[in-house]
Amino acid sequence: MKFLHFADVHLGIENYGRIDPSTGLHTRLQDFIKCFSFAMDIALEEKVDLVLFAGDAYKTSNPNPTHQREFARQIYRLSEAKIPVIMINGNHDIPVSFGRATSLDIFATLNVSGMRVVTEPELLNIETKAGPVQVFGMPWPTKNLFLDKEEYKNFTDEEITLEIQKRVSDQIIASARVINPNIPAIFAAHLAAAEATYSGSERSAIIGRDPVFLTSILAQKEFDYVALGHIHKFQDLNLASHPPVVYSGSIERINFGEEKDDKGVCLVNIEKGQTSYEFIPLPARKFVTIEVNISEEQEPTNALIREIEKYDLSEAVVRVFYTMSAEKEDLMDFKRINSALEGAFLVTTIAKKSKPEERRKRVEEITEDLGMLEAMDKYIQNNPDLVPLAEELKTHAQELEKEFEGAERDGN
Repeated sequence: MKFLHFADVHLGIENYGRIDPSTGLHTRLQDFIKCFSFAMDIALEEKVDLVLFAGDAYKTSNPNPTHQREFARQIYRLSEAKIPVIMINGNHDIPVSFGRATSLDIFATLNVSGMRVVTEPELLNIETKAGPVQVFGMPWPTKNLFLDKEEYKNFTDEEITLEIQKRVSDQIIASARVINPNIPAIFAAHLAAAEATYSGSERSAIIGRDPVFLTSILAQKEFDYVALGHIHKFQDLNLASHPPVVYSGSIERINFGEEKDDKGVCLVNIEKGQTSYEFIPLPARKFVTIEVNISEEQEPTNALIREIEKYDLSEAVVRVFYTMSAEKEDLMDFKRINSALEGAFLVTTIAKKSKPEERRKRVEEITEDLGMLEAMDKYIQNNPDLVPLAEELKTHAQELEKEFEGAERDGN
């Protein structure tokens, strides 16, 4: 059988762009739709037997109607082609408050033909045109899914995480043991693997409280393929061994942390107990960082432009950093520099990087009395490399603050 594995669509991330006056849509939303549509084209052209979506449909669990429309429009193409679709709830699909619907529940409620939404650990038996397939689905492991409220009310955060890791690991092993060895079997999950390499934009990399799982737990021999979502970087954690344990990665670049990552989907074949897969790149927008160290002997504007001309900036999101002595700052001709960058889709910043200098002690700057945004602002100012990302970091901080406040109100 042949199937498509993809994850982390994240419709609604609209940084580094503008509103397209001809459509009314944000240009970055159009970027994500373009890649999503390309992925569905691959599924249809390859006449796959199954599509596995490993979670995170939207930026948040409360997408606006436009984002819902665009996601449904692409998924419905698979239904029309009678291709079964398994969708796993990711951390961005699940609301903070217990009992509220996830962003994917609507597909189960409408009973869309051939679509299954995995909201709790479940072993599915799916009929495809190539025959039956077993799919063990594991959504993002929240405490509400694996622990009763009474159980964890006296637990520390660390104890909760460790208990979830144990229970999920036990469930993976138990499910693998009941697999029918005569039928292809896939483990599809949205979770964090301990050995995975992060791109830098995933929230769990910031918070550090996510349950994490060893590849040895995920790679149960009874599975023919392990299809993962959550980490935005494509990687096989069990390379050249059985089964492949694969993050397909996100379909578009989220920010400069993913600048060097290829974006794509995995086309997987299982035949006679042997599994092979191909990573197929998607037309994600380029992100380019240009850094120049201008010496005392160089004319600063010419030196910077010479470096810019080394890059293909067509339709790219670009940022430029330069290092030079303060005495030459007045010689920088930004009109000429902007002209050299005209081919870019968007220039986010042209900034001088400060030379390393002794920083003030943060303990004197950041205290428990500060609000989250004020503390974030002071931290950024103490770290010059973060200054170009200030607005984006503050936006994420506000989102986190709202989620934590919501969790506290609901007693989670």
